[in-house]
Amino acid sequence: MPELPEVETVVTGLRPHLSGRRIVQVS
Repeated sequence: MPELPEVETVVTGLRPHLSGRRIVQVS
């Protein structure tokens, strides 16, 4: 993963959504 501010921001913004999807799938 290239350490770029834009990438970090996008990843940080998507993490909650990915975590939420995983929780929904597990449930």
